Amino acid sequence: MSEYSFKYGSTLCNFEIQSEDLLHILKPRYADPITDVQKKCIEALMNPIGTPPLERIINPGENVLLIVSDITRAWIRTNQFLIHIINYLNDLGISDQDISVLIALGTHRPSTEEEKQLIVGDEIYNRIAVYDHDCFDPEQLSYLGTSSAGTPIYIHKKVVAADRVILTGGIVFHLFAGFGGGAKGMVPGVAGLDTIQHNHRLTFYEGESAGLNPDACSNKIEGNPMRQDITEICRKVNPDFLFNAVLDAEGNFIEFVAGDFETAWLKGCNIIRQLYGVEVQQKADLIIASAGGYPKDINLYQSVKTMDNCIFGGKEDSVILLLAECRDGLGADEFLQWFQYDTLEKMEAALKQNFTVSGYAAYKAAYVAKYRKLILVSALEEKVVKKLGFIPVKSPEEALSLAYSLTGEHPKITLMPYGANTLPILI
Repeated sequence: MSEYSFKYGSTLCNFEIQSEDLLHILKPRYADPITDVQKKCIEALMNPIGTPPLERIINPGENVLLIVSDITRAWIRTNQFLIHIINYLNDLGISDQDISVLIALGTHRPSTEEEKQLIVGDEIYNRIAVYDHDCFDPEQLSYLGTSSAGTPIYIHKKVVAADRVILTGGIVFHLFAGFGGGAKGMVPGVAGLDTIQHNHRLTFYEGESAGLNPDACSNKIEGNPMRQDITEICRKVNPDFLFNAVLDAEGNFIEFVAGDFETAWLKGCNIIRQLYGVEVQQKADLIIASAGGYPKDINLYQSVKTMDNCIFGGKEDSVILLLAECRDGLGADEFLQWFQYDTLEKMEAALKQNFTVSGYAAYKAAYVAKYRKLILVSALEEKVVKKLGFIPVKSPEEALSLAYSLTGEHPKITLMPYGANTLPILI
């Protein structure tokens, strides 16, 4: 027997596993953290991929708009690199008065002033005008036509009016867009509600009860209908430059990519694949996973990423033992409301009528509950966990005992201690 530790909230949970049962231990690969953030930022800005350097793109007197991620993406640590981009623009002759920041809220709630300050950092907050995007306000939006997928294109007027636009963000695996970052700063980031909802419906096949389109999934770009639509719309708007961060599982910067919003982003996606995509030769009967501890398991909404990753590593109808504290509950007011629909087909129909990201996360949770047996160790009420279709337990010992009763005495086990960041890739 060997003991293995998993993060749970701000604590650790330990499991004893028989060595002969162990199939894989999936962890992100190590990469050296960046020690001089300012230096690496400037290097990326001066050596872009797919575009000329900023000094050949932006001229003094032009107004420059920087699009940044909202507070739900605080892990990107925008405040640690944004100041270096803006100071660099100053060096190119662009004054603070000609620079503004637009927070890419998508469909999320407005930022508080405190959150704006946290996102951009104290100094930038006091120097630069910072605005929220509001996808629900038609007065903020410009209509730019329709994509080839039929998506009506509404984009924030400040983006359309700016002389120069710089997208920023962070790159990770994404549930249905393949990867985060890149053009997602534009759609859904600063797009109108009609644009966002039509684009997100591409995660499903057309038609009643047609089900999920399997090409709209993590780690897939080519052939992913949602991502292709996002890219097409972003290319129509044609932002001048992109700056994206790649971070390790501990939240350290390991790379910055800059330049063309698609070409530079693709380089970052390949780094994510190398760092977090872990090859497996066999699917497991039982996966023991942690979302990665606080804040990755702050709520169930965030923990859905781990559930989705686990699907790729386990057999159909296998068991997932998930450690996710969820100290802040479900994480989205509407999350539980989607479980008024008692089948995936009914939930799908409702999502096609009124797509929300929280609703999609709820659908994914329901999908996992249907095709896997998920045992959840959390702080959630038992009745809530049961409503979601999961099996509630309160201790790791109880969870492991239950898992063995469902799988048999010697299941093939895969361990995923950083489940939110690790994607099993079957070879």
